[in-house]
Amino acid sequence: MLSIKDIDVIILDFDGVITNNKVTIDENGNESVICSRSDGLAFNAIRKLNIPCYILSTETNNVVKERATKLKIPYYYGIAKKEDTLIKLIEKY
Repeated sequence: MLSIKDIDVIILDFDGVITNNKVTIDENGNESVICSRSDGLAFNAIRKLNIPCYILSTETNNVVKERATKLKIPYYYGIAKKEDTLIKLIEKY
């Protein structure tokens, strides 16, 4: 049985994990996504457990940076190959 003590790091995507996986686009081509405020509770709990947590996204929209910063989660966004960053983080932990 897996326990919290077995988790070394949590690595998440942004779209569909931190968002509802939907995007709105206005007449000027500006994109918006919806995030849940309740995610903050979960990330606070993860922090209290001292489990490192990261967001990885190929998305170039600054919403990734802004939301991750507000949630106090390290992030990588606009990365072409998530696999490379994922491997580096896994090797670190």
